[in-house]
Amino acid sequence: MKPFLTHNPLQVFSKRKTPMALYVRQKWLQEDTRRWKNDFKQTVDALYSEQSINGLWKNSFLITVQRLFALHLTVRNKNEQIEKALEWLLSQEVFLEQETNLYMPSEKVFARGLQNLPFSHGCYEHFAKCAILFLATIFGEERDTRIIRVYEMLRIKGEEKEGKWCAWSCSNNFLRAFAVHPKYRESNVVRLFLSRLEAVQREDGSWPIQIPFYQTVNALRHLNLEQSDKLLKRTLLKLRETQNSDGTWGKKQKEWNTFLIVHAIKRKSYLLSFEKI
Repeated sequence: MKPFLTHNPLQVFSKRKTPMALYVRQKWLQEDTRRWKNDFKQTVDALYSEQSINGLWKNSFLITVQRLFALHLTVRNKNEQIEKALEWLLSQEVFLEQETNLYMPSEKVFARGLQNLPFSHGCYEHFAKCAILFLATIFGEERDTRIIRVYEMLRIKGEEKEGKWCAWSCSNNFLRAFAVHPKYRESNVVRLFLSRLEAVQREDGSWPIQIPFYQTVNALRHLNLEQSDKLLKRTLLKLRETQNSDGTWGKKQKEWNTFLIVHAIKRKSYLLSFEKI
């Protein structure tokens, strides 16, 4: 059988100590060396540094989201410091409000501020809600009544718009939040949104530029739906043809793009029409 990928996508991570590289080195390269342990300690210590007593990092919502996601890739399990940060996020007005107009103009979160995060640029209000839902869920708070209330609110709003939460890039953040929740990942609003993705997917597996390709592929890997598998299957040839000679993808943020894609491939390896990596 022909190999699925021409180049090894894991080589870019072997000597790095970013949170995603540490994840790859331990989980997929099965590294358990003194070097890995030293790199892990150094990185995690840096991630914990400068946390305020209220759980916030550097008085910034975005930096707090970045630190929590990086800790998810490294520490994995919730502890006192992580819980304190989550409680701060859950107390924010943007999350607590009962209703929201999904189409009102608001501050934008731009791509340059979202490096190494599984989110895309869009409305700040929507990004904030989705980031909090996502982080709380992956750290085991998926049954919190505050979490359920907001998921329900966004589910209803999304269904009213037949699977359209907002503009394409912004809607990726809603998909990301819904895809990780054990109940809402298979909700009707997700299926409606996947139908929209299917309608605009090109023959080569790509989507219009407004839809973030790597983030979308990775979000779909969390779903166990025939619709999502069909969409992912269509991307395989595109991924094979666009891989760089060093095993990475993209021109910028190569390590991050590659992590998103390999994470998806590993989870959905049964979709491959070629030999597994």
